[in-house]
Amino acid sequence: MSIKVSIPADYSSISVKQYVDYHNAKSDIERLVSISNLTKEQAEQIPFQHLPTLVQAFEGTLLNESAKFFETITIKDKDFGFIPDLYSISMGEYADISTWASDVSTNMVKIMGTLYRPIDKRVGTKYTIVPQSKQNRELVEGYVEQMTLEQFNGAMLFFSTLLNELSNISLDYLESEVKKLTEELTEQLKTETT
Repeated sequence: MSIKVSIPADYSSISVKQYVDYHNAKSDIERLVSISNLTKEQAEQIPFQHLPTLVQAFEGTLLNESAKFFETITIKDKDFGFIPDLYSISMGEYADISTWASDVSTNMVKIMGTLYRPIDKRVGTKYTIVPQSKQNRELVEGYVEQMTLEQFNGAMLFFSTLLNELSNISLDYLESEVKKLTEELTEQLKTETT
């Protein structure tokens, strides 16, 4: 009996669901099922000596990270948009993401389901997203599971870049304020000594 095994070859072909299932798997059989086109029964038919090779091939793929930020993502027939205005994120959404960030590998679907929502209206390149509710969260998560690891990493790269830029801007601002204060103090000392 011949069994054809298909394993994702790069981040753009690994779904968020596959990665989460792989991360949560308790055995090599469960890992293989999570990353392949096989059922558990089919995976159990794979010769024992091939199992570690297949799992290692996937782990090798995970070493070649890629990230690309997508403002909008289409899954099947539905368009999803990244939160267009981060200032409008609710306290509940912020709290949820902060909590989920403690175990990203397990909570990827929830994080992406909060960051990306179905697009409600489009006008040119601008769009509005559907507000988050408990009812649409389950529907959204069903689609979000199909997003790729590359798309997830792109969203994380967005925040990493944003944090770096904010840090640099803050340092530049502080440096400029210290310089200005030093000049003012120097000028004040000059006037006091004359």
